[in-house]
Amino acid sequence: MEELKMLSPLEKYTLMLFYAGGGAKGKLWFQKEVFVLSRAFEELVEEVDFEAFGYGPYSEAVEECRNALENSGLVIGTQLTEEGRVISATLWESASDREKEIIKATAEFFESLERDELLLYMCVLYPDTVEKNKEIDRILKRREEIALKMLRDGKVSLSLAAMLAGLSVEEMIEKAMKKRIELF
Repeated sequence: MEELKMLSPLEKYTLMLFYAGGGAKGKLWFQKEVFVLSRAFEELVEEVDFEAFGYGPYSEAVEECRNALENSGLVIGTQLTEEGRVISATLWESASDREKEIIKATAEFFESLERDELLLYMCVLYPDTVEKNKEIDRILKRREEIALKMLRDGKVSLSLAAMLAGLSVEEMIEKAMKKRIELF
């Protein structure tokens, strides 16, 4: 397919990301997913320039890429069109096992997160990418509650839940036991 040769690395990874995850919940999730992928794939770093933003890392290049794919008829919002699915399937088949594994794991994890969970995750793991605002302050005040829910739902490990909550692992075990969250 000739059009595959014309796609930039960012466009290719975007299409594969939407293919692996069945699209993205929205632009907020999409931006964060590409941010994480840019840490795994060097060729993306050259195309994206993420800045700290009120809801975590944001890249104008990522939004421009999504707009270009939409104008090309390959996506609508953050979902693949039928033509987009055909092209994405071809890209997926030509991707390395490492690329598939990282993209699929990223899509599955981020797409499982609710908005507050996503923002808490970004605040704690990538604090330099999140500008403080009233919504972030509200989420940080609820961080223990959010982390316990993520643990209960099996979205994060005990150690990551503790980190998200701002607690030691021992403190997290104690809180989880009080909430009757199964740990093992």
